[in-house]
Amino acid sequence: MSRVKVHAELNRLGYLLMSRIGEGATAEVWDARHPATDRIVAVKLSRTDVPEALVIAARMQTAWNVGRGLRHPHLVAHLDGGTIENGPAWLVMERLVGHDLQQELDARGAIEAPRAVHIMQQVTEALLALHRRGATHRDVKPENIFLCASGRSADHVKLIDLGVLSVATDDPERAHEDTGRLIMGTPLYLAPELARGSRPDPRADIYAVGAVLYHLLAGRPPFEHDDPTAVVRMHMDNPVPPLEGLRQELPATLYDLVGLCLEKAPEDRPPDTQSLLNLLADVADDLAASHHTATLSEALVPPVPASGLPADWRSLHALLARYIGHVWLAAPLPGPLADALEWTQDARLAVETAQAIYGQRRERADTLARTRIAAQVRLEAQRRDLSRALGAAAEAQHDALTEIQVAYDHQAEIDAAYQALIGEFASLGQRPLTGFDAHYVEELRRPIRLALAERNDCDSQIAAARMAEREADEQLAMLLAEELEVELAWGEMMLRERDEERRCEHLADAAADAVVTAQRAYENACLQLYAEYVDHATAALSDG
Repeated sequence: MSRVKVHAELNRLGYLLMSRIGEGATAEVWDARHPATDRIVAVKLSRTDVPEALVIAARMQTAWNVGRGLRHPHLVAHLDGGTIENGPAWLVMERLVGHDLQQELDARGAIEAPRAVHIMQQVTEALLALHRRGATHRDVKPENIFLCASGRSADHVKLIDLGVLSVATDDPERAHEDTGRLIMGTPLYLAPELARGSRPDPRADIYAVGAVLYHLLAGRPPFEHDDPTAVVRMHMDNPVPPLEGLRQELPATLYDLVGLCLEKAPEDRPPDTQSLLNLLADVADDLAASHHTATLSEALVPPVPASGLPADWRSLHALLARYIGHVWLAAPLPGPLADALEWTQDARLAVETAQAIYGQRRERADTLARTRIAAQVRLEAQRRDLSRALGAAAEAQHDALTEIQVAYDHQAEIDAAYQALIGEFASLGQRPLTGFDAHYVEELRRPIRLALAERNDCDSQIAAARMAEREADEQLAMLLAEELEVELAWGEMMLRERDEERRCEHLADAAADAVVTAQRAYENACLQLYAEYVDHATAALSDG
C-alpha cells in the first residue's frame, strides 16, 4: 500500500499525519493531530518494505494488546491501534517532549547515584505493571527510557517502545513463539538466558535494569566490544567487572544490588520486580542519608532536595527531626515547631497511605488486564483457526457442488447418447422377424449397456458429492455457530474491558495523582518544618 493511501486511511480513522519524527529498521514515527480533540499525538507505523513485515506488524499488535487502556505514570500511553488492510500496523501514543537517557549519558557521562537510582525506580515501576499483565519488555535500554521535559517530578521517566514485548501466551501464528526463542533485545543489556535462546520472563528485564544502572553509575555498560556477538558472549560467560573499581564512593547496598541484578543465572537475581523495587527503595534511603552530616555545627541549614524525590524528602525530614532534638534536647519544643513536626509526620503517613492505595489499585487493574490479554490472544487464535476451517469447509462445499455439476453434465451427455441409441432400436420396429439380424440387435445393445453402466457411475459420483456437500454444510453450520460464540465472547470481553478494566485503570490513575498530591503536601510540610526550624534554631543559638 502506498504512503498516500496509508495517510488517507489514517485520516479516515481520525489521525492527520503531519511530519515524520523518527525512522528505524522496523517502524517510523510521525507527529499527528487528532482533529476531534485537537490533541497532538505520535503515530507509529510498521514498515512493510522489510522481509519480516508481518512479524513486525504482529509484534506491534501485541504492544497494542498489552498497552491498551494502561494508564501508568511511567509508561508511554497507548491510545489507539490496529492494522490497515494490506498495509502496516499502526499505534497511536502520547506525544512526549524531552530526550532519552542515552542522550543524557552522551552529554554528561556517569550520573549521580541518587539520580540514577531515582530513574531506575521509575523504570522498575513501569516494568512491574507490564509483568503483572503477563508481558516482558526485553529491550530495557537507555534509548527506551525517556526523560520528560514536563513531568510530574524531577527526571520524570516514561518507559517507551513495547515493540519486542513477549507475552506468556505467545501465539506461533503471530510469530511470538519464534521471536521468543530468537535473540531479541540490545546486546549491551542482554540477559544471558536470552542470548542462549530461553523464553523471556521478568528476570530478563531485571538483568537489563541492573545493566542500565551499571551504565548510569560507571559511565559505560558492563561489557563493551566493537562486535555485538562478542558482547553477547561476554554476558553469557564473563564475570561483570566490579562496579567498585569504576565508582568508589557508593554505599555497599548499591554495589550489592547491581551485582545481584547482573547474576548470570535468573534464579540468583531478585525473584520479581516488586522485590527489586523494595531493594531500590532501601538503596535510595541509604544514598539520601549519606548526603547529610550528623552534627549540628556542620549542617545547621540542610540542603532542600528537588521536588518529586521521595527518599530525599524523607531524609530531610529525619535530619530536621534529629537537629531539632539536638537544639531542644531538654527544653520543650516551641509550639509552631511542634505543630510543624506533627504536620510533617502526618503528611508522610498520608504519602505512605496514598502509595499503598495506588499499589492495590494498580495491581487490580493489571490483574484484570492480564486476564483480558490472555483471553484476547486465545480468542484471536480461535478466530484464525475458525477462519481457516470456514475457508476449508467452504472450499469443500464448492468442490462438491462443482463435482455434482460436472457429473450432471456428463450424465446429460450419456442420456443424449442413450436416447440416440434407443432411437436406433425404435427404427427396428414394425419389421418381420423373417430375415431379422439378431447379431445386429446385440451390437446395438452393447453401447446401451455401457451407457447405463456409465450413468450408474455418475449416479454414484453424484451421491458421494451430495454427501460431501451435506457434510460441508453441516461443518459450515457448526463452524458458524462456533464463530458466533467466539464473537460473543469477544464482545463480552471488550465490554468488560470498557467497563471494569477501564474503571480500574481510571481508579489507579486517580490514585497515582493522589500520591503526587500527597507527596507535594509532604514536601510543603517539610518546607514549613524547615522554616520553623531555621527560625527557632537561629533564635535559640542567638539567645544561647
